[in-house]
This record gives sequence, C-alpha cells and structure tokens, in this order.
Amino acid sequence: MIHKILIPTDGNGLEDHVIRYVARAFPSAEFYVVSVINTRERGVQLTTLLYKEMKSSAEKAIERAKNILTEEGIEKVHHRILEGLPSHIINTYARRRDIDLIALRVYSRKFTVSAQRMGSTIRNVIKGSTVPILIIAEECEKIPVKKVLFPTDGTRKSERAKNFAILFASSHNTEIEVLHVMGRDGHRHHVEEILTNTEWKASFLNVKVRKAIEEGDVVEHILKHASDNDMVIMGVGRKFLRWYHIGHVTQTIITHSPVPVILVPCIKKRWEQRMLRR
Repeated sequence: MIHKILIPTDGNGLEDHVIRYVARAFPSAEFYVVSVINTRERGVQLTTLLYKEMKSSAEKAIERAKNILTEEGIEKVHHRILEGLPSHIINTYARRRDIDLIALRVYSRKFTVSAQRMGSTIRNVIKGSTVPILIIAEECEKIPVKKVLFPTDGTRKSERAKNFAILFASSHNTEIEVLHVMGRDGHRHHVEEILTNTEWKASFLNVKVRKAIEEGDVVEHILKHASDNDMVIMGVGRKFLRWYHIGHVTQTIITHSPVPVILVPCIKKRWEQRMLRR
C-alpha cells in the first residue's frame, strides 16, 4: 500500500528518529529524501555567501539521512536538493512523484511549549497536502504496527480516513480500534451506526475491528486510547479554498500523541480508488 515515502530534512537531527521509524515500519518502500533551500524567506537577502552556506547545509542533511537509511538496510533511496518556499516545494514534489506518505517530525514536549511544536513549514505542508502525512512527536518503538486507532466523528473527513485505515490494516495485518467521543448532545444510536458501518466495511478485507464509545473531552480520550495502540489514523479537517483547516483537536493530537499519527486529507487518491474497486 505504501510504496513511496518522502522525507523532508534540514539535518538538525530532529528527523533521525522519523527516518529510522519509517525505514523499520515500511522496509520495502522506496524512499525520497529532499532538503529545500528556502529562497523565499521574508526579510532575508539571499547573498552568494548565504546561498552557499544553505546549500552546504542541505547537502549534509541529505547525506545524514542517506546514511541512516543505509544503516537500516534501505537500498532504494532517491535524493534531491530543491529551492523555493519549503512547504510548497514539498507538496509539489510529493504530487509529481506520486508519493504515498510524507514523514515529518514535530517538536517534543520536552523541548518546547505546545503552541511552538508545529512550525510554519509543517503546518503549511499539512494545510496544502493531497498526500497522507505521518507525524511523530515522541520517539516510538512500537514496530511492527499491530493495532491502529481510528478516531471518527462521522463526517466526510473521517470517511476518507476510514478507507485509508481499513486498507492500511489489511495491508499490514493489523486490527483497528474505531473510537467516537460523544458530546453532551450526542445520539448514541447514530454513533453506533457509524461504528458498525466501519466494522461492516472492514469485514470485506478481513480486518478485525474493536469499537469504543466515550463521553467527555475529545482530546483526552483520543490520547488515552492512543497509548494502547501503535498508530493513530485520522482525517484532516474541512478544506477552505485550497487549504485544509487544522483544528485544535488535530493540532493537539499530533503534538502530544505518544505514537505516530497519519493525517489523511479529504481527497480521493489512488489508495481509495483501489479500495473502492474491490
């Protein structure tokens, strides 16, 4: 299912664990490593000397990533240094190369406050991506992935993520825990129908589904269930013009989750088309 993985890197060391994680979790994939020279930084005059320094840093970042992948036994590695606005370049490269997954790292709670964990580049990659994005906030050794958490609110964004989660579970021989957190005005019967539909759809691919309904704070319950799973798969919020809206729930989950989170954009991709043909 996941055949091509894109790893953007700037060589600061934060990506090291992400690189090792995806290499171990998806060892048969092709890896694309890119480092983007930001030639669109506001208020910065790009002199020849500065450009040379940035290019040298990008070359070192690429080499570092390649070395880690080689240590993990990965042979299929493509690499490139690109120029422009990083978020735009990353998303454009992913679309043109038909990438299946973009792997990113946000700051750990050990190093910074919550509001600063997701930088502007990562935020804008998420907002503009048509490709699922794997995000890691804390180092995680839960490999291979055997249990996937799929939080759903029953909306369209969750429908796309549901298809991805089921296909992922089928491809990696995992089980799914589908979770819905009810508000005060929630209707339990409707919620049960949503969860049952996921179970019914997963049965066609022989995927085992565990259902959970909770009441209370959405973030609190999702993070609690995430601790008992190996990965979280959830949808990105509604699209406004050409950007996806990142709500506070999504932002808090990806910056606090103890396990990797895959965000699935609300757009049909070939993984969904393959599934619908089954």
